[in-house]
Amino acid sequence: MNCISRRRVSAVLLPALVLIVGVSVRAQNSVGIATRPSITVLDSTKEQDGLVGSVRRVKTETARIELKDGRAVEGPAQLVEVTTYGIKGNRIENTSYPIGGSLVGKEEYKYDSRGNITEMTLRDDRGAIVSREAYTYEFDKFGNWTRMVTNLVVFENGELKKEPVEVTYRTLTYYFTESVAKAAENETVAKPAEEPVAAPIRVSSVPEPATTEVPVETLNVAMSAPGSVDTSGEPPAVPNPIISDQKRANDFYLTGRSKFDAGDVRGAVESYLQSVKLEPGSAEVYLNLGHAYLMLEKDREAIKAFEASVKLNPKAAEAQYGLGFVNYRSRRFAAAAQAFKKATALSPQMAKAHYGLSLAYQELGNEQGLLEEYRALEKLDPSLARKLTQSFPNYKFSCRRGIGCP
Repeated sequence: MNCISRRRVSAVLLPALVLIVGVSVRAQNSVGIATRPSITVLDSTKEQDGLVGSVRRVKTETARIELKDGRAVEGPAQLVEVTTYGIKGNRIENTSYPIGGSLVGKEEYKYDSRGNITEMTLRDDRGAIVSREAYTYEFDKFGNWTRMVTNLVVFENGELKKEPVEVTYRTLTYYFTESVAKAAENETVAKPAEEPVAAPIRVSSVPEPATTEVPVETLNVAMSAPGSVDTSGEPPAVPNPIISDQKRANDFYLTGRSKFDAGDVRGAVESYLQSVKLEPGSAEVYLNLGHAYLMLEKDREAIKAFEASVKLNPKAAEAQYGLGFVNYRSRRFAAAAQAFKKATALSPQMAKAHYGLSLAYQELGNEQGLLEEYRALEKLDPSLARKLTQSFPNYKFSCRRGIGCP
């Protein structure tokens, strides 16, 4: 789950919602199963995202590697993703910056003992190998990788070689806990002076207003009491209404996130609505609004919010997943399957979307589609594949694949 090549960069971290299985009794369906799984919302954690230790923030950047005069040279780095976690490890902020496209074919993976992808083989529709990549990692003292090199496996002069084509960096910020304190004490590299504390990173789709230096005279005019006479001879400064609305929209959005994290979901909805009223062009705010409506079980409003997010940013897999989620819960299985399918196309490594698609296919009686999604989950997330078999014990997945049939 930790491979981050340009074509799979969205697999860095699991998205904020995952599907978990519950069982409710219903009539016999088209594939001979007497139960239907229900789905619920579960916040992603740093552990689920493959991180260890008191991680607060992860910033991911990637750069292409090109050969110049026989030497591997890194190109300019591009920001891929910024994710922030709470002190308890729950994910509280995530912004992705899509780059590049995807190759057409079936991807097969190998993993190391830590769960990091070490090799990817791409096959065409006939099963023939198209290409292969290998990945090498560097880790920090807490066990999280900080540098990954994507190597293209080539055959040259009668032997296999690895040619570096991309490098990915992760900047990890940790909360100051006991383990971090011990690590700091053991640090032997002396620093000349204490570095200033960096300003907190603000992740938001609403642009920050530009700051300009305001003359003292203007401040005096702005602070004069109502009805007072300005004797400076200068006209009063007129605030920029566009910048003001953007800033207020951003403030409402951040207030909504804080309320949501504190458990005040209704308050979060009110703040998000104020934000989109001032700045209706933010896909991220609509996405968070959809999540809040999901928590309140206001499915009709959630559908509208996710649809607005998708319209503003059609490449957002998370919004498509949310749309699939709420349609499934509303028993609109065809619409759910369509949204989940789009999510898997945008982010092939989004295991939860494959899982949701398998549930929708089961409801629609699409046995072949259900089996294909089960096969995908076996490679992406074996635990979700097991949940699928446990939810549908009468559906012999292995037997249908020609394995272990009586």
